[in-house]
Amino acid sequence: MNRRNGVRAAGTTATRLGVDTAPFRDHDVPTPRDGGAAERPRPKKGGRTLLGYLLVPRPGDLVKGLLMPTTFALGVLAGGHWDGQTVLRALVAWIALELLVYPARYQWNDVRGFVADQHHPGEKDRGRLPGPLDRARQHVTASCVVALARLAAVACLALALPGLRLGGLLLTITVGVFGIAVVYEALRSGTGRTGQVPAPLRPRLVALWIVVGAGYALRGMIGLVLAGDLGDRPGALVAATVALWAFGISFVTSRWALEALAFARIDDGRLVWTARAEQAREHLLGLVRWLPARTAERDPADWAALRGRTSLTAPWNLALVLAGAAAGLTGPLLTGPVPVGHAVLAAVLGGMAALAAILVPRGRVAVVLGGAAVQWTALVASAVPRPAFAVLPWLALMAAYLVFSGKRLNTIGTGTRRVRAAAGAVLVPVAHAVVGEATWSAVRSGGPRATR
Repeated sequence: MNRRNGVRAAGTTATRLGVDTAPFRDHDVPTPRDGGAAERPRPKKGGRTLLGYLLVPRPGDLVKGLLMPTTFALGVLAGGHWDGQTVLRALVAWIALELLVYPARYQWNDVRGFVADQHHPGEKDRGRLPGPLDRARQHVTASCVVALARLAAVACLALALPGLRLGGLLLTITVGVFGIAVVYEALRSGTGRTGQVPAPLRPRLVALWIVVGAGYALRGMIGLVLAGDLGDRPGALVAATVALWAFGISFVTSRWALEALAFARIDDGRLVWTARAEQAREHLLGLVRWLPARTAERDPADWAALRGRTSLTAPWNLALVLAGAAAGLTGPLLTGPVPVGHAVLAAVLGGMAALAAILVPRGRVAVVLGGAAVQWTALVASAVPRPAFAVLPWLALMAAYLVFSGKRLNTIGTGTRRVRAAAGAVLVPVAHAVVGEATWSAVRSGGPRATR
């Protein structure tokens, strides 16, 4: 153990991980291996520009924007009412949520974590508010101004489209997002004070892992509520909220466990961890106790650590079982009234099928499809209306699990990057033509630096 820094790690201190793709790429500090010569550092790549950040604060998180339209579609298919105005209200609410409110919330988070983010080994490619520290005043001020402008634009949307009756909905979205953010930031401010790996389990840390699911519940419930009135179906409302919240916990904690690998290297098949308190990553490093201790991979960034079996007590596994049970119940409740016995059976089958997917990593796709078939058969036998649609919430949740359980550190956000690349291929030439050659060259070259 490195007593001076409070870091539990074997071998020599390692601050370079050799990760060459987003979200964490290469770093300039060499890693000595077993006392031998330091590895040759890779070329340093530039990070995001301030303008790029202000336009899209968290490009790697754009995939989360699929949650609301997915739940809206599931609600409609399960029997919700929709027409042109309903779809338009959902579209405007989605734009406000994902392009205005949540980016403003991310900007607040990045402002609070600005200093710690500059110490992260992959800070150049994480998509956070760019540094360096000596530009903190300018960058933080610019981000705060843009965040406030985004929130003002939400109010303008409500005023500009009075016929859609969006005032109350957009206010609820904004208050909900930032209400959750206040709780999250309060818990987050009490973590990150240790470099010990794994970080000790403390009530505040566990509470933080639980709170992270609230945003997913909010996103998803907005879609369901817009698809149909759930006021007369409190059971469906509660079950869907639990399913979405638990899914959020599973998704975020599993992703954080992978992000923690940025602080590891592999020495003779074993993970060796190095972290410092000022990096403020206790919420990630507390999760590594549930990762396998050994791997055949040579680079942590290439390791799909969650593709194999992990401890059942890992937060992502416990939350997935709960999410599976709640999703298995949500589908039937959305399609119509369900007897208590049939509802209990649906929840049990959903939870057991999710558990089976955790326990059988080599056959997860087959287990998920088999679990869906078993649930559909039980729904048909129970005479639940639209059984094929009733099983869709569970199937959508497990499909997402199949995707994120196979991720590696160097593939987090790759789907988003493909979308950005495609959008850039269309939008960049347009922007070039609009601003003109001289301005475009100045923006691309960084302005004043081009005149040196």
